Amino acid sequence: MTNDRISSDLIQADGLGAGNFFRLAAAASESAESVIELDQPYRAPSGERHASITLTELDELTDRVAAGYYADGIQAKDPVAVFVEESVRYLVHYVALTKLGAIPVFVNSSLPSEIAARFIEHVGAAAVVSDPGRLARDRLPITYYAEEPYGHGDFKLFTHEDGDPVLIAHTSGTTGIPKAVQFNHKGFFFGIKQQINADLGTRILSALPQSHASAISVLMSAVARGATVLLATRREPELIARAVQEFRPQLVAGFPKTFVDLCRVDLDAYDLSSVARWMSTGDANHERHIRKLVARGNHVDRDGNRRPGSLFIDNFGSSEFGFAMFRTVHTPTSDRYQRCIGRPFAWVEAEIFDADDEPVPIGTVGRLALKSPTITGGYWNNSLLSEKNRVRGHWLTGDLAYRDEDGLYYHVDRTTDRIVTAQGTLYSAQAEELILRHFPELVECSIVGTDSARDDDFQTPVLTIESRLPDAELAKLHKGVNALLAEHELPLIERVLVKAADEHVGVTGKALKRSMRVAFAEG
Repeated sequence: MTNDRISSDLIQADGLGAGNFFRLAAAASESAESVIELDQPYRAPSGERHASITLTELDELTDRVAAGYYADGIQAKDPVAVFVEESVRYLVHYVALTKLGAIPVFVNSSLPSEIAARFIEHVGAAAVVSDPGRLARDRLPITYYAEEPYGHGDFKLFTHEDGDPVLIAHTSGTTGIPKAVQFNHKGFFFGIKQQINADLGTRILSALPQSHASAISVLMSAVARGATVLLATRREPELIARAVQEFRPQLVAGFPKTFVDLCRVDLDAYDLSSVARWMSTGDANHERHIRKLVARGNHVDRDGNRRPGSLFIDNFGSSEFGFAMFRTVHTPTSDRYQRCIGRPFAWVEAEIFDADDEPVPIGTVGRLALKSPTITGGYWNNSLLSEKNRVRGHWLTGDLAYRDEDGLYYHVDRTTDRIVTAQGTLYSAQAEELILRHFPELVECSIVGTDSARDDDFQTPVLTIESRLPDAELAKLHKGVNALLAEHELPLIERVLVKAADEHVGVTGKALKRSMRVAFAEG
């Protein structure tokens, strides 16, 4: 027996959106089965411990938390920051605060406390929920909750309009302090509504950070389909592989780093046969890792036949879009890689602009820009930066890409990461993909441009790898990499350096090329 699928009448109902979805879904569901399974028990303010939570239990619990907030004077449109250990608590506060029309502010639990405090100050939070000792209380002279508020009185239920903010999320912070991204009632739910009939299975393992907007998005999607979701908040690769073996999901969702890390372990030691689909959101994934994962599990093809191997849904997106922008699906036999991100979703209008905001021809690299109902309302308390990201009615994603004659898009780099050398421009993400494809001994690599000691106008490309190779083998690898780059008429690598897997990695798992540029500068 599975949980009840939310009716199509509710999904299409006027007024349904991200701000009231969980409340209305609970009212429409007749199932008492658990919808959300937890890998770490949750202790409610009442003292009750939950290993799982039904929609009804979530609704009742968040009524009490909302009542506690209301009794303390939290009102509609008040931003309230949540900065706690990775757990289902982010969801609890999201649902409770949106019942009041207040605005949850999700702060990544991995952020250093000083940066988190600056982020919370920037959004103008009226209150903050944080674990004891995580924040200096005198640093933020606002209402402070060490645990969920809990009340037994009534509260004023808020009715959301389409443009009302329902979440202030964070970007990955790869360029410094995370930006505060605003999501609205209608836009945050739009992509979920459009994709409601997609087959994602009845058991889903979500390894997405619970403090990220994508975790809420995937959970809303799963609940709407009547699926049971395991929130995998402990994301060490061995624990994820074991959770797949025990929970037996048909879909595993995560950021690219989750799938890279999975490829570091011996996958043959685990039973992954239940998986029909892996779904990544964020940056484009590497061919190396995709091929290793789709060799596991099984799936049903378009003719209804069960086939060995799984599918890899590579969703390309960013924090500012609330839902993925592009999708490409890899099968065990597909061979379209080279950082192909596929086509935009039907509701997304894509364009590629040059430095003068003019559209570029097919095959030319430029700045990727999109128009979509899901796009953020802007950066909270930073209208100037928001406007600088708007070009001809489109929002700049911060990515460099090109489009081929078949209408497929290819991602080559972030705008901040391209490397201008004396031999020409090197697109780091594109070159990394090429290197990983030809050097199977490398699990992961990054290329950054450091300031050149010889010419202030150019940068020096540095390749970082995770390896235990002796110096002689590193020199051989360096020579081989440059031979490959020369064959493709690309600028050569100046140095090869070794770094640990967890060095220069951001709070969402992305490589921090900004910090690498500083650390690996010449001299």
